[in-house]
Amino acid sequence: MEEIKEMEEEKVEVVLERTRTLSPKLEMLIRIAAVLIGIYEILFIFNFNYTLYDLFSRLGVNIGILKITFQSKQGEAFVLAMILLITYVLYPFRKREKELKKVPVYDYLLVILSLISMFYLFAVYNRYAEFAEVYMQDVIFGILAIILVLEATRRVLGWVLPSVVVVFLIYGIYKVGFNWVRFTQQLYFDEGIFGIPLFVMTIYVFAFVFFGAFLLKIGVSDYITEFMISLFGARPGGPAKSAVVSSGLMGTVSGSSVANVLTTGTFTIPLMKKAGYPKEIAGAVEPVASTGGQLMPPIMGAAAFIMAEFLGVPYNKLIIAAVLPALVYYSGVYLFIDLETKRLGLKGMPRENFASLRYFVRKLYILSPILVITVALVWGIAPHISAISSLGIAIWVSWIAKDKIEGHELFYVGVASLTTVLMFTGKGIGKPVALVLLLLALILVGLSFVSNLTKRNEKLYISLLFILFIAMTKYLGMRKEQILLMTGVLGIVFSLIVGYFSKTEEGRKMYSATYESMIDAGKTSTSVMLAAASAGLIQGVLTMTGLVTSLGYKLVSLTAGNLWLLLLLTMVFSLILGMGVPTTANYIITSLVAAPAIYNAVLGLQPYSSPVPGFGTPIALLAAHFFVFYFGILADITPPVALASYAGSALAGGDFWKTALNAVKYALAGYIGPYIYFTHPEMFLITVSKWNPMMIGKVLYYLVATLFVMYLLAIALTGFYRTHLKPWIRGVVGILGLVGVTLNPIAVGAGIVAWLGLKFYGKKASTS
Repeated sequence: MEEIKEMEEEKVEVVLERTRTLSPKLEMLIRIAAVLIGIYEILFIFNFNYTLYDLFSRLGVNIGILKITFQSKQGEAFVLAMILLITYVLYPFRKREKELKKVPVYDYLLVILSLISMFYLFAVYNRYAEFAEVYMQDVIFGILAIILVLEATRRVLGWVLPSVVVVFLIYGIYKVGFNWVRFTQQLYFDEGIFGIPLFVMTIYVFAFVFFGAFLLKIGVSDYITEFMISLFGARPGGPAKSAVVSSGLMGTVSGSSVANVLTTGTFTIPLMKKAGYPKEIAGAVEPVASTGGQLMPPIMGAAAFIMAEFLGVPYNKLIIAAVLPALVYYSGVYLFIDLETKRLGLKGMPRENFASLRYFVRKLYILSPILVITVALVWGIAPHISAISSLGIAIWVSWIAKDKIEGHELFYVGVASLTTVLMFTGKGIGKPVALVLLLLALILVGLSFVSNLTKRNEKLYISLLFILFIAMTKYLGMRKEQILLMTGVLGIVFSLIVGYFSKTEEGRKMYSATYESMIDAGKTSTSVMLAAASAGLIQGVLTMTGLVTSLGYKLVSLTAGNLWLLLLLTMVFSLILGMGVPTTANYIITSLVAAPAIYNAVLGLQPYSSPVPGFGTPIALLAAHFFVFYFGILADITPPVALASYAGSALAGGDFWKTALNAVKYALAGYIGPYIYFTHPEMFLITVSKWNPMMIGKVLYYLVATLFVMYLLAIALTGFYRTHLKPWIRGVVGILGLVGVTLNPIAVGAGIVAWLGLKFYGKKASTS
């Protein structure tokens, strides 16, 4: 297993972006910048300073400095300053050997200019917010900031996105008559760099990046992968099926297709090859499953948070809307894998090759942070608060899961579960809850003297810190959101304190994982922050010039108002754009240009013109945004670029083109599904104004019919159903599947007849 891991790590080097090897001093500089991002985000963007002020005030201590506040754009400027510092120190101008070994003088200069341009906005924004006047020095620093952001984006994400931005910028300055003051005001002060995309990144997405970094470091991702392999591995096609499930769950952690491939794929792809899958199939399954992670609630891709902001629909509603599409996507992938496994005649691997399933079932509580974040989001708690609160639970259960630290595991799980439930209770019963928690703490301490259930060690200390803190906040009558935020943030502090004083190897590892997670969160956020800042420039130009409206009308005119043609054109546009532009930027461009065009094409038609119940957003606009969101994500597996497919082929050692084409085939539900959801918007669930037996039956029919259609298409494309099928049989089944995409009962019925024919007369359809 170690040899496989070393081999795969060498292949991963081919896929990963090469960064500089830094001296200890520069590495420390990067670490400080990354930690400062986290500290600023927590204190001033998540308003932890006000929460602390409220806590101390209730304790009778008035700390006025905690009431300091900054404008949201000032916060974005601070975060972006640190991002630019990390980028110019870590990423070279060119990926050449000599530039990877040291930081040249000009990069130090770019770091200084980056800090100046960002902190200039930080310093003058209050003046601008009051008087809305732009001076010549503002123009100079604004243009400098734009240039520095574009160069940083090029280094991290490649040349495509910056090139697209430059085209828009040239058009923008031309359309405003080379009025540099107006240009700077729009793209430096009002929208542009510090527009909605970067605002959403700093407010919401960073919290999930932070959450994901911790879950990766403290072992949750490894647990998910190994558990799924243990669960499915001994079954026919088990390694591939475990990849589908584990990557879907991992998507709730990382939100990045390529990152998912490079984490779960390191384990699943070698196992798939060992189980008998060809390289091009093993290398395709993982990217398809990993890409779907960005479509999987409760934590979808970064673009989903921007979608919520654009549509004015809360994120907790969007994750409900995404449930059935995500189910269809992964069901489609699973159906393909099942048929491919049977076509290849593969058997399950010996049970002894995998860790004991009983062990993973006993550790099932490790997944509780994902359950907590799901409940919190659906409950309506702000996304960033939900993420941070789940982080506290993740840290606690990770300490409990340490086998080498004594203490009855399930007893501690019960304590943590009870405390978590009590934490979510309302203010009305705060004092009784506090007394129950205080009693629980006393019981834990008492048992440590008389029982083996608890020992006076790290598990006890971390549990007491959480319990006593939550008891105090409940007793003081603090709001639920405040308690959740503080528990998550102080959970990091608790872990660092307990880990620092720990004398065990497990404790020291946990201390290191906690500390390194904070560093990784800052580093990992460079790509999404820079993509958002650059995409914001495009959005700023589109709104400044009115191009956002005119392009939409031109698209409608070009397709003569034909909805299907417009959807097809939008799909192609999204996929092409996504080949070189990150998902976030892709979604912003297509949602601003193509989504309004789709909306205009169905204007006046029902149910599209009706608003989403409880909101003013038309159903057509919601469906259109989901449409472009899906295809922007699927660009990661669509050739010729297909970054996720490239990562999968590199790990598997297979041919890229064969791998990518297989990936497209297995992800068919992702390519066809958006057409079905747009034409049957009830599948988004939140679009239904009134639920009754008829509506429930209608939605269930749509879901079952969609899954059946995907099954027919999987049979046609794999050429297998109980036996290898003749070409003409495959063609007929494929045509019936495509016609069935309309979900017309007659078309679906014809497909059922064909399937029954295969079921009972399959041998006659065989090629043998």
